[in-house]
Amino acid sequence: MGPALAIAIATVFGYLALAPAVVNGDGLGYLKAAVSGLPYPGHLLYLPMLRLLRLASGAGQRPIEGLWPARALSAVGAGVAVLALAAATRRLVKSERAPTIAAAGLAGSFGMIAAGSDVETYAPALAGLCVCLWAIACRRTGAGVGSLLVAALALAVATLFHVENVLFTLPVLLALGRRDGVIVAGAAGALVLASYLALSADASWVLGASHGFRYPVHWYTPAVAIYGACKALLFSPYPYEASWARVIGHFVPGALALGTLGWIALGRDPDRPTRAPLGRAATIGWAVPYALVGVAFFPSDSERWVFLLPLFWLTVAATRRRANLALAVAIGLGVLNVIVWLPRARDASWRDRAGEVARDLRAGDLVVSPGHGWDEYIGVYDGPAVGHFPLVFHVARLGSAAAVRPVLAEAIRDARRRGHGVFLVRFGADGDPMGWKELLPFGVTPGNAAELLPAGERVGVSGGAERLEAE
Repeated sequence: MGPALAIAIATVFGYLALAPAVVNGDGLGYLKAAVSGLPYPGHLLYLPMLRLLRLASGAGQRPIEGLWPARALSAVGAGVAVLALAAATRRLVKSERAPTIAAAGLAGSFGMIAAGSDVETYAPALAGLCVCLWAIACRRTGAGVGSLLVAALALAVATLFHVENVLFTLPVLLALGRRDGVIVAGAAGALVLASYLALSADASWVLGASHGFRYPVHWYTPAVAIYGACKALLFSPYPYEASWARVIGHFVPGALALGTLGWIALGRDPDRPTRAPLGRAATIGWAVPYALVGVAFFPSDSERWVFLLPLFWLTVAATRRRANLALAVAIGLGVLNVIVWLPRARDASWRDRAGEVARDLRAGDLVVSPGHGWDEYIGVYDGPAVGHFPLVFHVARLGSAAAVRPVLAEAIRDARRRGHGVFLVRFGADGDPMGWKELLPFGVTPGNAAELLPAGERVGVSGGAERLEAE
């Protein structure tokens, strides 16, 4: 376990060093919710943990002041996941190099890097899942009843951090057998239910999505899922973020890595007693449900596939004849991800653009914008604390553009009654698709978004923003 432990420690500090210059959009939402006290659907344990970390670190009232404690939680969660996967692999695979392959592969995969270096629920949830896997491996190799208790607690933690991990109940049942599996699943279910009853007065939002979007499944969705699965191994920009040459240049090495590792995992290896260290039934019970969720919900995102990475690398690590190749690919992915991701992570342009607009704003002013872009960072890092009305959130929440119009009008009236200004940001064709591409299915475009606004004169200010004057 020496190399695996070293990889786990390097994961924690390496991920903190790779942390993006600007927190991602989901992370910004979590940081704000940690201050406001609002619940977050499907992540019951995450917000209390962020609030506890804010308190322990002495963070102030601005949401961004809780950034580094939250990122530390992600990085430590990633390190625990790497170490637990290596420990599980050591018990399930009788090969000295297998734990190192599993640890290096998980740590070097972009899905894990993205989850562990920013404010996300995935890394602590994956830590719980991997600890559960380790406890299962302990039980299967002769450990006592205590391993079942650890498995139940870890499964509950994984589910409370991310509700998708309720799916892990099936591989638990299949890996442990009827009696032990029922004990773990029942105890974990009781812990989850008790947590909801204790921490949530209204559990109706638990399985919902906070953004209101539903991913449309098309005939080409499986191809999108392949792109997302490859991106979980090696970073690749979205087509709207870069030229097709760059997208393909990033995607092809990831696809080659996925193909090579798949060949290692599924290919014939006379020295390997089984292709499924966890057992064939448990492997299928883990892979299929999570893959179906990945295909059904935003399959191009690397995080959709992050809960399959431990199973993938466990299966790859079981090879013996091709162990050198597997380790080389794992290390190569880690190196390539640092090379291609670090320039992107260091890009502070969103923060800079938001700071330029914030110079003309006062505390309490209202910013109306499409959302999902740099506009949501106005007043976050620099400048006064302002109110935000991201159209993309409210249109999705209310279900139509027409339903948003009176809500927006009331928000503007309320801001003016309190003596604050109203500013429009990114209203018009600025070449940035963020927010607009999600609003398009609702019929909202840069050309007609102004129809949602009450009448008034638009006066240009710094950073391309406009002040909406009352008529």
